[in-house]
Order: sequence, then structure tokens, then C-alpha cells
Amino acid sequence: MQLASCQIRYLTMNDLHREVRDVWLHSAFDTIEQHTFVDLDTRFLSIAEQDYETLIIGGNDPVRAARFLRINRPILARKVKIALMHGSLAGKRAKALNAGFDDVFDSARMSPEEATARCGAILSRYRAAAHQARAEQELASSLERIAHLHLLGKRERQLLTLLANRLGEPVSHYKLRTELSHGNDEMSYNYLKVLASNLRAKLKAPYVLVPGGQGSYKITSL
Repeated sequence: MQLASCQIRYLTMNDLHREVRDVWLHSAFDTIEQHTFVDLDTRFLSIAEQDYETLIIGGNDPVRAARFLRINRPILARKVKIALMHGSLAGKRAKALNAGFDDVFDSARMSPEEATARCGAILSRYRAAAHQARAEQELASSLERIAHLHLLGKRERQLLTLLANRLGEPVSHYKLRTELSHGNDEMSYNYLKVLASNLRAKLKAPYVLVPGGQGSYKITSL
């Protein structure tokens, strides 16, 4: 599996094993945007010209790489970060991982195919986390239009979410109690009524929480 074009940015230290590392990396990935590593230079981390999802730093000096990562942590928070070494010792790989790299590749020990697969797996996790974060933000924005979120307790927010996901449609008391229960501790109908009453008082106009008929609640707009 080859990662898409222009998604990998590679900063390579000008040291003893630069050439062999560079050749190995280009055999693993089709397209790499390559630059020479400069300790305090942040211009190669910019996405002004084009975005990238994976940053690979090549070099056998984990102290320099760690310092670079630490200084630029806010910029790289959502980027896959790979350290690429050649003939590295376990201690150096550990330093790189402890510094915040997601993985350490060694061009003397790892096949290009394995590197591609591992990078792809890490990237998939980052994409899934980003998707989840966007979904949570969209949900929060949606809920904020309906209720005063800062006034809601945990259970009230959970109830709001269940009802808002089916805005204008009835949701049965049974489903609400089941979803809001913790394990074997089933929520009582009376507790659900209290939650519904509390939530009702914290909704924003024009939204109201009303009985939905046949043992259900719904949130609708007047």
C-alpha cells in the first residue's frame, strides 16, 4: 500500500547514513517531499504550499530529533511522526519513542514493505481520531443550538443526545432507559421523568421536550 502523493514530508539529517536512508525511504513510498533537516527551521513544517499527514525525520541523532519535535509540538499535534534511522541501537529507538515519535523505522533492519504497512496503520488511526473529533464537534454544535450545554449534567446531556439524534420523532421510554442505564443498574421510569423535567428547563427556544405518545418523549420546535 503506497500512501497518496504529497502526504509525506521528509526531513533528512546530513550525516553518515543519509544516502542509504534516503534511497531506502524512496523505495518504500512513491512520492516524498524531501528537505534537509535544519534544527531551528520551521518553514518546512508549514502547510502553506500543500498539506501533509506524515512527517519523517531521518537521522541517527535522537536528541536533535526529540528537540525538534518538542519545539514544534503544537504544529505537529495531528501529524504522524516517524523517526528513520540506520543501524540504530535499542536505546536510541527508545529515546525517539519517548520523545513523541509514533514509530521508529530502521533502514538496515526493516523492509520497505513493512515500513509502508506500519505507516499506513498509524495514519489510519490518526484519520479515525480526526473523524471522531469532527463528529464530536458537530454533535456539540448541534446540541448547543437546542440547549444550554453548560447547565447540563452528564445524564442530561446523554438524554439530550438521544433525543436530538431523532429530533421531532418520539423515542420510547424503554429505549431511553436502556441507553442511559449502566450495566445491570437499570434506570427507573421515575428517574427518567426527573431527567426529562430537568432537561426541559434547560432547552433553548423554540425547542421543547414533550410526550411523544405511547410511552415516549420527543424534542420538537414550536
